[in-house]
Amino acid sequence: MVGKAGKLGSKARLFKGVALVLAVAAAGTWLSQREDSSASVTALAKEAQGSLAQAEGLALSRAVLSDEDLPPAGTRSLFDHFAAQQGGVPYPFPKLVEALTQLHPEGQPPVLVMLPHGRSLLKGQSDNTRPRVLLATDFQAPNTPANLGVNMRGQLFLGFVENANEIEVLSYNEAAGRFEFQLVQDYSATGARKLVYARRAICLTCHQGGAPIFSQRPWEETNAATGTAEAMLRERTAAGLDPHQYLGLDTTAPLAAPERFDELTDVGNFFASTQHLWLDGCGDPATLGDGARDCRRTMLKLALQYKAKPGDFKEEGPLVEQLRTLQTQSLGQRTIPVAESDIPNRNPVLEQQGLKGWWHQLTRGRIELGDGAKNNEDLEAFDALPKLPRELDPLTPRAPKRVLNAQHIDGAYGLASLLTEADIDTLLQAHQGSLPRLMGAVDRLPTDLLGARPFERAKTVQALLGAANPVGYVWTDTKDMSPPLFSGVPPLELSANSPLQPFETYCFSCHRGNPAKKLNFMGAATEDEVLAQIREKVEIRDALDWQRYVGTDKDNIVMPPQDSKQYAMMQEALKHNPQLLDDMRKQVPSLFGF
Repeated sequence: MVGKAGKLGSKARLFKGVALVLAVAAAGTWLSQREDSSASVTALAKEAQGSLAQAEGLALSRAVLSDEDLPPAGTRSLFDHFAAQQGGVPYPFPKLVEALTQLHPEGQPPVLVMLPHGRSLLKGQSDNTRPRVLLATDFQAPNTPANLGVNMRGQLFLGFVENANEIEVLSYNEAAGRFEFQLVQDYSATGARKLVYARRAICLTCHQGGAPIFSQRPWEETNAATGTAEAMLRERTAAGLDPHQYLGLDTTAPLAAPERFDELTDVGNFFASTQHLWLDGCGDPATLGDGARDCRRTMLKLALQYKAKPGDFKEEGPLVEQLRTLQTQSLGQRTIPVAESDIPNRNPVLEQQGLKGWWHQLTRGRIELGDGAKNNEDLEAFDALPKLPRELDPLTPRAPKRVLNAQHIDGAYGLASLLTEADIDTLLQAHQGSLPRLMGAVDRLPTDLLGARPFERAKTVQALLGAANPVGYVWTDTKDMSPPLFSGVPPLELSANSPLQPFETYCFSCHRGNPAKKLNFMGAATEDEVLAQIREKVEIRDALDWQRYVGTDKDNIVMPPQDSKQYAMMQEALKHNPQLLDDMRKQVPSLFGF
């Protein structure tokens, strides 16, 4: 005979069993509605290239805008120029943030958000204690009588993952009319800190418009969301870390931070679309003759009108109709897609709670630190990570945000966004404050600026100012830059007992792969060539002469820099080998050869 307690226990077990069946059934229904992405990132890269090539309205831009991994000759990314002017990528990360803050006309820091559980290739390397840090620049520097100021609004985005020692870089290349994808690899105190160009096709699997992307409101992946911020505070406290600061940055953020970041990615995304409208919307002078150039003149005139008086601008009038007519000659019935830069909001905290979280952990496991890609080239490890639902996965092909045709004048708005507020003031001042005079300058622009080439803000403004108002621009000048490096190039292999070994330890991180040509004097391809470079740089003898210069008014020439990890390491090494500096100096002949 079964007692009352036994009956209740049997009922409880029966209820739990039924509940489990219902839970599994419900989870099955939920899973059927959210088919996981299964294609490898490498396979998707091939698909992305194929779909882009099939876009019917992009024939000219496909021919003009490079799709190679390295930038076209004579052009470089905005981040390359920044790093070259800084003498290399600033380290540690707070110094990089500080350098960008100092460039801001009002000393404001970049827009910053943190994502403990994001969707990048390095998602397995960030967590609530050391999240991925995203940075976006948001300023336009003023022009001076001698130089144009840089436009960094929506043109530079960084993603730093400390556990991977890597920064993902997306920055605009004005001279090439495209965004460049780069990595700062081995970004650590003793690492190479090498700035390289990434495999573009891989990056385009997520950045499907060749431009920045970000999630939609309410941005629950970021530290502006209460649940995400609380999880970071809780786990950093448990790990004995400062719960309120990470890398010198606040671990919480106002909602305005991801909102502005989202806006900046939209701005950057339309830069790419603007080049398509400039090129494909107006066509090739080789086939359309002056009609293509007249189209670009008209588009630029409308952009300047809008920039000068945005409140008075109307999408009507003779110039608007002229642009539509000229675009119709080029496009006909074809269209130009605007890539979707927004990916759906995701809440990683909720994914680990309730039925969904239970089922996800039961069937797939959680992404733990140490799993997955160690860097952006470790694609097999990334593909082995648990998959996201297709609707949340940035690898899933996205429909265009908009589709533009010959009747749209969005190209004029795009050109206006590439120009700065200072540009229109400078241009009007040079033309006695007269907008009609400025329109006349557009009519006199050199035909080569209106041909089958990307729109370049600096060259266009310089040409509109004319020879009577010469101004320079340093952010596209590559003459003092070392050659660009490609991701995946193996490091320099040194022979046993090579005299370069101490240089590798203490000097390579700054002087090998530096984008500034004058500082890249250990950047040759072979051991013998690097030794030859060192022997030609007689200044190295003084830089390593600590005994003479440390503590004097010239101790700033001592290398490695005295606030660097390499300097501290060399100090320690000298305790065991007092001849270290002398041995290194012997590789460099004296100025007079004796």
